[in-house]
Amino acid sequence: MKKFLKKHFKANPISYIGWLGVFGIIGTIFFVPVFIPFLLCFTFFSYTKMQADELFWENVRKASSRGFWTVFLLDIGVFVWMFIRGMMMTGKIPKVDNPFSANLVTLPSFAVEQYIIAFFTLCVNLVVMILVFTISMMKFRRQEKKMIEEE
Repeated sequence: MKKFLKKHFKANPISYIGWLGVFGIIGTIFFVPVFIPFLLCFTFFSYTKMQADELFWENVRKASSRGFWTVFLLDIGVFVWMFIRGMMMTGKIPKVDNPFSANLVTLPSFAVEQYIIAFFTLCVNLVVMILVFTISMMKFRRQEKKMIEEE
């Protein structure tokens, strides 16, 4: 796999993730809120000229693990909170239909609120994951430069 990547992709393979930023531009133009966080993907173009050696891939593994676990724990917290909120609010909500309806489906306003919270969490997850990855990579890069200067 590494030979294939080196042969066909001359730049650092991580830098190609930067092209996902185009979705962010599309999201901004057509106001698709879930696409707007993709603008952060343009930060991956900064890895184009960075050499992809073993230390780099180890740092990518560490940074991506940090991003994954941060978002995973954030998701667990939000969904537990949504579950508790749902259990406490279910009996207190009047059975009033919401103006948000499509074809044959009418949702109660509380369900719409829960969907909005879940949608907002999805958008925040993408932002948090990319920020944690980028900040971790910057930290590892700084540590690497300090080690080189000390030698």
